[in-house]
Amino acid sequence: MALAPMRLRQRLVVEWLAVALLASCMVVALGYWDSLSRFDNLVYDQLSGIDRPDPSPDVLIVEIDEDSLAAFGQWPWPRQRHAQLFEQLATGNPKAIGFDILLSEPGESGADQELAQAMAGLTNLFLPLHFVFPGSNGAAYDVRQPIAPFTEAATGLGHVNLVFDTDGVVRRANLCFGDKPSGTDWPHLMEKIYQAVEGNASPAFARLVSCDQRLLMPFAERGAYQSIPYAALANGQVPSAFVQDKIILIGATANGMGDQYPVPLGDGGTLAGVEIMANLYSTLVRDDFIRPISFIQQLLLSLLPVWILLLGFWRWRPRTTIIVSFSLILTILLASALLMHFSLWFAPGTALLGVLIVYPVWGWRRLQATSDFMDGELKHFGRSKVDIPIMRTELGPVDVITGQAEQLTHAISHVRDLRRFISDALRNLPDPMFITDLRGKVTFVNRLAQTGMEDGAQDLALDDMLDRFVSADDLQEVKDYLDQKSRPTKQDYVEFTSSDGRIFAMRRAPVASDEGLLRGYIHYLADITEVANAAQQREEVLQLLSHDMRAPQAAILALLDGREADETTGRIEGHARRTLALADNFVGLARIDASEFSGEDILLAELVEEANDSLWPLGHARGIRCEVDDQSDGAFVHVEPSSLYRSFVNLIDNAIKYSPDDGLVTIAIRVTELDGEPFVSVAISDQGEGISEGILGQLFERFASDDRMANSSIKGAGLGLNFVAKVIARHGGHIRGENRRDGGACFTVLLPLAPDLEDQDE
Repeated sequence: MALAPMRLRQRLVVEWLAVALLASCMVVALGYWDSLSRFDNLVYDQLSGIDRPDPSPDVLIVEIDEDSLAAFGQWPWPRQRHAQLFEQLATGNPKAIGFDILLSEPGESGADQELAQAMAGLTNLFLPLHFVFPGSNGAAYDVRQPIAPFTEAATGLGHVNLVFDTDGVVRRANLCFGDKPSGTDWPHLMEKIYQAVEGNASPAFARLVSCDQRLLMPFAERGAYQSIPYAALANGQVPSAFVQDKIILIGATANGMGDQYPVPLGDGGTLAGVEIMANLYSTLVRDDFIRPISFIQQLLLSLLPVWILLLGFWRWRPRTTIIVSFSLILTILLASALLMHFSLWFAPGTALLGVLIVYPVWGWRRLQATSDFMDGELKHFGRSKVDIPIMRTELGPVDVITGQAEQLTHAISHVRDLRRFISDALRNLPDPMFITDLRGKVTFVNRLAQTGMEDGAQDLALDDMLDRFVSADDLQEVKDYLDQKSRPTKQDYVEFTSSDGRIFAMRRAPVASDEGLLRGYIHYLADITEVANAAQQREEVLQLLSHDMRAPQAAILALLDGREADETTGRIEGHARRTLALADNFVGLARIDASEFSGEDILLAELVEEANDSLWPLGHARGIRCEVDDQSDGAFVHVEPSSLYRSFVNLIDNAIKYSPDDGLVTIAIRVTELDGEPFVSVAISDQGEGISEGILGQLFERFASDDRMANSSIKGAGLGLNFVAKVIARHGGHIRGENRRDGGACFTVLLPLAPDLEDQDE
């Protein structure tokens, strides 16, 4: 759980990359296959209605409408009707005429001839041709032109094929049909009229690379173009001046003639083919075809809002993200409308879908990842939280996310309570304490630590606080202890005198986060003024014992030296020596408990032999021999020579004391192992009567002594073995006392081999 926050970040990064890749691939695929063309067309229809172009004033539509059908009868009409119309048009001298009626089938010979003659009397008359799919003899299509008399009479021919989008609506136009680069193409009928009127190809036609290019054309409002009924013009009811210098487009507008097509006017209605031609011609004149942007541009503009949102996920709050999402949707639509104003078309469908998809998908994945993380953290918190005396009311069952939110609320409340609980506990500690961060700034200080600091210690630098609290004599020693670069000492605290004369012991402990990262240090200050004063008094008592009690006994022994020995002087000397030993053992015990271990490497065999030699006179007086059997091969131990020397003196002295006259004391030194660790053992054996069973279990306790078996008139005080046990334990060793099977007692001391020599042996 220590790396849980990092794992959450890593998971969110992976989830984010997956969502980004998915959204980008989706946008590219939808754009490549034009999967949202129906939606884009609907948007186009609505946007194109915002600013519709004005109709060209030069265009006049001659409608084959319901009134004309009522006047001339049902369709098709005799071709003499068309000849009659053309004769009327000839008197008006129009700029050009587009006759949007197919004449690819021959009629009555006389009627066709009459119509051809009427056509010949017109200038710039253009007729339509059409294509039959599939063509004959395996051709892709066949071209069906008007019959020969009409083709010869007309100025030119042009195709009138309509282009339907996937939804069946006419929005686009092909300005040519066929293969333009090879010259085997058929320009559109409106392009032919434009070329006849203007004397050159339209700019849009000149830009064409291929006849397969479909151009979006803007539509004027329905019925915006000038129009007159076919019957009225054919019957001479329209003045000739009305058609003069006009572009005349003749076509069917009556509903029953099948020449009505859906167009993007936003009302769902249809428009006659001739009016579609009028819109196309006006677009050619204005040269304001709406050009779709390139696929790369479309792709980049579609990906841009998606990636803005993706990058914003790392910075914005959910509220900001949803606001930005709606803003991006609005911006996409506004960008599409703005580009349309400049005759460019950006299909917004893929960009809108990308924004609409990426936000909920990312919200779902982030919510799932956060939910999993919260669930794990709350379970970990539930297992590891510290109970404090504050009760919380449990709420009823809810859904998972709400339940986790409530658990998180409880956890945060618990942490607040715990923080307050700990803060109150620390502030009311009976000793001063303060906490610093890694920069050495005091971040917390309890009430007692601020005593004497009127302006408080919170937010002080550690050095500034020490300058105020610690006396000048001890300040550097305290700073050395707190130096983070210094190695920890065996005594992990420092004693100092405060500015007001009190004595404190300071101990520093690290403060780590749940992940185990160091965050700072907590400093405990124990007021040891009374303890230090008691230690001083004890030291004075020890000095009294060591000096004032030893001095008289030493004087007694000096007075007895050189006198003739008798029973009385012998007893006096024995009691004097016993008093000296008692003082030395008592002082040794007291100082062992108070002093810090300070050892050095020595040859143990030499120390034991030196202790044995010091007791030679005592053994010699009773004929007792002390033999040292050293097989330690020069083993070194890390010890305090003084205390260990006195310990072996006590043990050898006891062995002599309890041995019979003319007896033998054996001291065996060996290297052995205990639990796989190398030790040096010293076994001291005597030939006395052994240790009493009643005292064997409390042999190393204070004042434990059995002098009934001692071959001496001087009784022990029971401090010697207690002193020895403490010294051996202080050295990390072991001591045991036991009775030998063949009589006598044996004390065995085990001391660990010196570390450096142990490493050399390995």
